[in-house]
Amino acid sequence: MPPLSDPDDAEAVSEQEDTASVRNASVPGTPDDFFLAADLMNMVERYLPESDARRVHEAYNLASLAHKHVVRKSGEPYITHPLEVARILADLHMDAETLGAALLHDVIEDTDYTREDIESLFGLAVGHLVDGVTKLEAVRFSDKQEATIASFQKMMQAMTDDFRVVLIKLADRLHNLRTLGFKNPVSQRRIARETISMYIPLASRMGLNKLRREMQLLAFQHLYPWRSQILQKSLDRYFELNDDFLQTLVGNVTNSMTDSIPGSMVFLWKKNLYRIYERIRRYGRRFDCNREVLNVRVVVKTVDECYRALGILHSLYPPKIGSFYDFIASPKTYGFQALQTVVLTSSKQAVRFQIQTRYMYEVEQYGIAAQWRSPDLYSERKRSVTQEALEAWQEQVRELGTHASNASEFYSDMQADLFLTEIYAFTPRGEVKEFPRGATVLDYAYAIHTDVGEHCVAARIDGEEVPLRTRIPNGATIEIITDPSAMPQPAWLNMVVTARARSNIRNWLRQQRQSERVELGRQLLNQSLRNRGSSLEQIGNDRLAALVRQFKLRNPDELFLAIAQREHCHKLLAQRLLGLAGQEDAGESAGAPLLVKGASGMMVHFNHCCYPLPTEPILARLDPGSGLEVHRDSCPVLLSGTSPASILSVAWADDWMAGGQAFLAGIRTRAYNVVGVLHHITELMHELKVNIESIHTSGDQNIKDTEWELWVRDLAHLQETMRQVEHVPSIIHVQRIQETPVSLVTEPFDD
Repeated sequence: MPPLSDPDDAEAVSEQEDTASVRNASVPGTPDDFFLAADLMNMVERYLPESDARRVHEAYNLASLAHKHVVRKSGEPYITHPLEVARILADLHMDAETLGAALLHDVIEDTDYTREDIESLFGLAVGHLVDGVTKLEAVRFSDKQEATIASFQKMMQAMTDDFRVVLIKLADRLHNLRTLGFKNPVSQRRIARETISMYIPLASRMGLNKLRREMQLLAFQHLYPWRSQILQKSLDRYFELNDDFLQTLVGNVTNSMTDSIPGSMVFLWKKNLYRIYERIRRYGRRFDCNREVLNVRVVVKTVDECYRALGILHSLYPPKIGSFYDFIASPKTYGFQALQTVVLTSSKQAVRFQIQTRYMYEVEQYGIAAQWRSPDLYSERKRSVTQEALEAWQEQVRELGTHASNASEFYSDMQADLFLTEIYAFTPRGEVKEFPRGATVLDYAYAIHTDVGEHCVAARIDGEEVPLRTRIPNGATIEIITDPSAMPQPAWLNMVVTARARSNIRNWLRQQRQSERVELGRQLLNQSLRNRGSSLEQIGNDRLAALVRQFKLRNPDELFLAIAQREHCHKLLAQRLLGLAGQEDAGESAGAPLLVKGASGMMVHFNHCCYPLPTEPILARLDPGSGLEVHRDSCPVLLSGTSPASILSVAWADDWMAGGQAFLAGIRTRAYNVVGVLHHITELMHELKVNIESIHTSGDQNIKDTEWELWVRDLAHLQETMRQVEHVPSIIHVQRIQETPVSLVTEPFDD
């Protein structure tokens, strides 16, 4: 079939030409093709057995045939792209399946080969990997961004079964960035932004810091070419001017280390240009040579030597107070370990030292892939720690996918999850938990366990009780206080930053709305039956099940849900149930109204057009989205916009006061524009225990109209409040808001 790639696509940086599709993987390539594969095969044959290397070469043969005659924008044969992707992964010493999938990763997307073809030739695992990195067709979506997000979700879902999907995708993106200069400037900036927001955090999350650093530099250079050049020149000039100082510093440390710890290595670490730019942008500070911290690495053989090296450094230079971190005792995700300290030289130059063993250094650079690249450094225990961390993250991604209602929601949650860890907190047992800066103790509660998060009410930070919105301080020990009766609130979504907390809160609220819709539909149907002299209890489960089967639904809850969403009329269903039960329909009488309590359920909404309050007559209408909308019985919005047959009879339940709930009410005051009038009213509200939700004032220089939204107990409480406000000096008139606040702003008082 013709190529599917978009000419301006980030992944297919090439322009595809018409190509004759061939389905014979055994046909050999041309001599030039074999020459192109030589470097890759030399790398592969160094660490893979002959049989595996042969499978990689067979995958290359198919990729070469599938992409034959296709040329990239750089003018190179298209096969050079999958070859380079495979070379990046071969440098990580990845297995034959991963390399084969890397060579074939564009075959399904850009040729008429299918996943079944790949699986028949190379096995199920390779087919799964290739399909996981294959983007969804853009024509199925409204725009490129929507297609990109959906493809990202598809890739991450495939990652939950086999994490190698992400390794292939990151290698693919890295090579595309290396050749991005052949794209037009608009495409370069779009792809660079996408890389920074999506793929760089993903590489960081998997510990692939060597890939992440190169991707950051390339994306920065294409997104801000002028800024990157200026910053690079400033950095080069800084190192040039301080070359003698740097050589002396490294020499002194090397000599001291060599004397006490033979075989140790000391070297300057290249600074991350993108990180410097981000720091400048975040804090608004220009690049300052005098304040820039140098980075030096020390690599030794054993953990004991790490601590000995730390003592040597602190004997040479005084440490900066509060700058020491021991990540050997408390490793980060994927087993990252190091001792980090900042020291001050005699010239007051700050230097950050990171001390690691060779194993720790490999893990820092290659993350989850380090166990393949340096198997001699990995014990079974170390490998199991890395695998457990990976499996925990895969389960978290799987959970996010289950809770997300669409691709955009999943992407939003993943953005929160793919953070650069900055905050560390401890459980009472001493376990380390990692969080992004700005995380709250509510995030911490969900990180412990979903049940802990759903029932938390407060927390103790280092023994001091704090509310859930409190931000986590670095290094604190946190204990969560729970209550079995507590439950998540919609406002919690504004208090959390981690994907786990946000996803679980959103999922709980969604399930709660679903159960409330079901209960609302059941009550509406039962009320219609009672108005006809019957009830669900009298009808019986068998008759109800028969009606459910007639509508081809699975259970009564689906029927109740359909009623709440106005997909079925509860009055007509009541008539059909009476017919199934053999009862005579005596017609609908006034009957007992549907009883509502306060704002105890999210599917019962008290509309702001009239602000209904307990003890006053009310009516309602059913909205498919928001549920039962309750109005005052004289509300003009309800009466003018709803047919009489759709208006529901409702009344306040006897226990509407349970829980001490407050209800929103609206009043409007007209007053002379004198100093202190608002102050007098707010003081009065405080005395009457009325909480003010909002205030909107309009008018001219002489008269001011003010609309107040207030939280009151009931109608009597509001009436007493209005009576007291009328006695405030300079108040001309007070009235209750009858319609929507927007329309009332333009209407005069009835003086």
